[in-house]
Amino acid sequence: MGPGPAPSAMPAPSADPRVIEPTTQPMRKRRRRRRILIAVSIVLVLALAAGGYGGWYYFLRTIGTPQLTATSYLNAWNAGNYKEMAKVSLHVPAGGLGGPLDAVKTDLGVKSMTVALDKVTTTGGTAKAAFTVTDKLASGHVWTYSDQLALLKKDRHWWVNWSTSAIYPGLQPGQRFALSAVWPSRAQIMSSDGMVLSSPSAIASSGSLALLVGYLGKATAKEAKALGKPYKKGAVIGLSGLEQTYQKRLAGKPAQIVKIVGPGHKVDSTATRFAAIKGRPVITSINMSVQAAASQAVSTAKTGKPIDMVAIQPSTGKILAVVERPGGFDRALEGIYPPGSTFKIVTASALVKGGLTSSSTVECPSKVDIDGRTFHNDANEHLGSTSLLNAFAISCNTTFALLATQKLSGPTLAAMAKNFGYNTKPDLGIPATLGSFKTPTDPVDLAADAFGQGLDLVNPLSQATEAGAIDAGVWRPPVLVTSPFVHQKAKPHVISPAILTALRPMMRAVVTSGTAAGVGFGDGVYGKTGTAEYGTGPHPKSHGWFIGYRGDVAFAVLVEGGGFGADSAGPVANAFLHRI
Repeated sequence: MGPGPAPSAMPAPSADPRVIEPTTQPMRKRRRRRRILIAVSIVLVLALAAGGYGGWYYFLRTIGTPQLTATSYLNAWNAGNYKEMAKVSLHVPAGGLGGPLDAVKTDLGVKSMTVALDKVTTTGGTAKAAFTVTDKLASGHVWTYSDQLALLKKDRHWWVNWSTSAIYPGLQPGQRFALSAVWPSRAQIMSSDGMVLSSPSAIASSGSLALLVGYLGKATAKEAKALGKPYKKGAVIGLSGLEQTYQKRLAGKPAQIVKIVGPGHKVDSTATRFAAIKGRPVITSINMSVQAAASQAVSTAKTGKPIDMVAIQPSTGKILAVVERPGGFDRALEGIYPPGSTFKIVTASALVKGGLTSSSTVECPSKVDIDGRTFHNDANEHLGSTSLLNAFAISCNTTFALLATQKLSGPTLAAMAKNFGYNTKPDLGIPATLGSFKTPTDPVDLAADAFGQGLDLVNPLSQATEAGAIDAGVWRPPVLVTSPFVHQKAKPHVISPAILTALRPMMRAVVTSGTAAGVGFGDGVYGKTGTAEYGTGPHPKSHGWFIGYRGDVAFAVLVEGGGFGADSAGPVANAFLHRI
């Protein structure tokens, strides 16, 4: 037999490196750290072998560039994001960048600002980023200047080394901008024929012009703040009328000096100067010859009652004259009064649209009962059966009260009132109103509205446009300012030819054979009288109206508390027409 098996012995260590010998847990951790250190050492050796000292740059290089930092800063500035600006800046003030940057906007009256990066130059660990600032100022000027950001490298990043000179070159802590303004001569408000409406000669010709032009005065702190930079307390501004509405156009822009002041408001230097921008005139539709004629007619009137008058050009809607005596509140344009029988123009137009003509037979009793309310004519006058033309000419109230309840409705009368500009907002450049009409809902209110003693209200402005509509065949919104152009929200309304065919001879009959026959009007005059009661009691007072047209001039005269329109307003209108 051969030899038996060899005696057992310890196995030899494995030559396979994947076999890990049994060991304790701490020993495994030490070996893992050793392998990591060996791996890092190998990478460093390879990096040095490949690039020498350049290999270290991979680990120690600076993050970003001066260009990127400057761009980030200026983009944030354009967006007004002061927090983002501060994120890339060193030496930011304790309160942040908003304080000093907003102070500049306030001091200069900056409406908008843009900054644009120019050239960036780098020298070692510092850099300069040139940029351009463009400020649009509230004064209307544009200020463009160049500045630069100082940048430095710290902690492997590029930063803006912030200081106040990053706002404006050389600006020091404690310094700020200040504006001083020198205003140019104020532009004027002109008539259509070239006269300065605020001139002594114009005011002497017609003191009522002051109501349109308005007054100048010194701005309060509140008024200056509302107008904004460069206005300050004490600046001369318009306080009323067109002077107020067109303040900025008339005043222009002042010459501006941008100063740099230090503590105690000491002027340290002047940053820049801007030339003044002259104001532009405001041209109105007022015609001085027509204005003077109206003013003389009103001032020489025998009555001592207040008088308000407006004249317009029907073909354009332009206001030619506005006069009132006494002055004060602009009653001719803003007042509200019952129209009395002048409203019969609207009612007659609605009746004609419904099929009547000027020759239609109508009834004119002395009084009429409508739903328990009695309506009567002045002195209980009656004509019996007559034509619509004659009832209009002698202003028969009962005719129109009856016809309105028989042939019209509240909505149909309201629609015709709208066609003549009622419930329309005028755009004159100064406060003004036109007629107002509330749609009647019962026969009594409809009858009262039909002859101007209901809820319908007017003033000389609306009445002149109403008369002008019959003259021109088109109702046009009134126009006071022709330059600059004023956008009119109200649109013209064409008047039906049938209405014109009926109403023109009816308005002519008023001055030839009707209520105004005794005034003495000449050829070519068309009109309507009105006696509008107001107040309460058994014997209420009444306003006197006369509205009408001749040629391309329409007018409305109101004598407040004047009684019969033919006796009070008619002579004023006649005197006006004799002067133009």
